[in-house]
Amino acid sequence: MLAVSAIEAPFRGTLVRTQLLAPLARLRRRRAGFTAEYLALVPWTFFFGRRRPWRTLAANVRRLRRLRDELDRSGIALRVRPVPFPLLPRQYNLSRTQRLLFTAGAFPALLSFLLVRRRYDLVLARSYPAALLAGLARRASGVPYLFDLRGMYPEEGVNAGAFGAGSRDYHDWKRIERRLIGDAARCIVVSRPFAAHVRAIAPGARVDVIPCCVDPDAFRCDEAARARAKAAHALAGRFVLLHLGSFGAPGDRGLAGKYLLRFRRAQPNAVLVVASGTPAFGPAIDRALRDEGLVPGDYRIIHPAGEQVGEVLALGDAGLILERRTANTKVCLPVKLGEYLASGLPVICTPHVEGTAGLVTQYDCGLVVDPDGDEPISRERAFLEQLPRLRRNGFRLVDEVLSIDRCAAQWSETITTALAHREER
Repeated sequence: MLAVSAIEAPFRGTLVRTQLLAPLARLRRRRAGFTAEYLALVPWTFFFGRRRPWRTLAANVRRLRRLRDELDRSGIALRVRPVPFPLLPRQYNLSRTQRLLFTAGAFPALLSFLLVRRRYDLVLARSYPAALLAGLARRASGVPYLFDLRGMYPEEGVNAGAFGAGSRDYHDWKRIERRLIGDAARCIVVSRPFAAHVRAIAPGARVDVIPCCVDPDAFRCDEAARARAKAAHALAGRFVLLHLGSFGAPGDRGLAGKYLLRFRRAQPNAVLVVASGTPAFGPAIDRALRDEGLVPGDYRIIHPAGEQVGEVLALGDAGLILERRTANTKVCLPVKLGEYLASGLPVICTPHVEGTAGLVTQYDCGLVVDPDGDEPISRERAFLEQLPRLRRNGFRLVDEVLSIDRCAAQWSETITTALAHREER
């Protein structure tokens, strides 16, 4: 199988490594005769940085070598092909002109792998840009593809401000989306609401739910580490509401602050910690929290590197997934859900994040609440009283649904089904 990602730099972040490469490595160990290669189509400008381009290039080359060594030990060959477009990471949501430029630059690289290199039985395309290429390549090479949607790309483009909801770009992507879903051997989504959404777009679509996974060995509940982390950040004795990673939309930045003020009615010593991996977002997050009425002693904004995520999780007593309703919110099941629960943090989420809220309710491992609503504060008081039980239920959800071994088994089933369907044809 050839796994393909596009407009992502796997050597610079953890998302591709944890949600694509790690499950493939587990799958290879458990499935006899299974071989995989990984093709990363990375825009060449992503190797550089704005302020110190050559130093950033050298650092990325080192990261790439380490990643290649890690994958070699797992039996997965890494191939990286620089492509000319897009120029900036914020252009990930492609307009029509950008889509044409991207396709012209990236499609030959994928096609050469399928026609010139050894024969592949299946292509795994991660997200819409990669699936766009895989769909075109299927017509030229006959190799079927799995479409790993990851999110609602057209709607996310609207949220990011790349194009409008009624624009030609949006409607072009909705047309392409319908074709890619219909032509895929299987579609992979992260939640049940997402599966229903895909089937509504293309009735009869072949859809499998494989949630964002977590490695329980990498994220653990350690009360001694929690005490040390709180002491190091001068938060000893405080109840920490932790928001890890990015926000669903810029308008959600202040929602965590609004919820802190509500939560303090049940737990007066509560404090908010926002851990964002993008320092450039720090000032905007700070302004949003202040606009909600918070003062500096109410919150901390930190910017951990990828390898520091475990240390940051040790700070928390509860993990926040607070998003207002947007077109794509209902399908979300973020990576941090598993990271929170495996680290012993019950989850507080809004009902609008339907994929997450459904699991939190089913396993009774947190609290589903709308900070914009007028719900009784007794729900937070009950949450605080039941923390040990909620924590245990969270561990059970990880074991039964979100663990990397469980997700690797689901990937194996999906691949088996796709290959069997190809043989029938």
